[in-house]
Amino acid sequence: MHARMSPHRWVMLLLLLSIPFSPFMRKSAAADGETLFRQQCGTCHSVKKDDGPRAGPPLYGVIGRKAGSVNGFDYSDALRGAGFAWDAGHLENWLTNSNQFVPGSYMNYHQDDGAIRKSIVQFLETSAKR
Repeated sequence: MHARMSPHRWVMLLLLLSIPFSPFMRKSAAADGETLFRQQCGTCHSVKKDDGPRAGPPLYGVIGRKAGSVNGFDYSDALRGAGFAWDAGHLENWLTNSNQFVPGSYMNYHQDDGAIRKSIVQFLETSAKR
């Protein structure tokens, strides 16, 4: 035999279930960016200071670094001659569509989701500093 729940308790239960728990369960933007970086970039790139090139150049110190300038990595002529230093705006454009942003570059990455791009860029801004 089951006891019936009073209407008052049902209302309280529904109110409790309507409280958004996501702020308590959600990781910080940097943690989300780190996870996204590992999933989408980490196979080819590292942000650790002493890591060398993988399939892509290391991204430690990428903010403020001239594009195509890491010693020991074989960049395309297009990226070596791009003539800019990496900042949040350039990284955002690169992650949107690398080949469209720098035609002739070797990397072929394309991310339509602006929130994913922003999280990855924020992670790089905070975690890949010199």
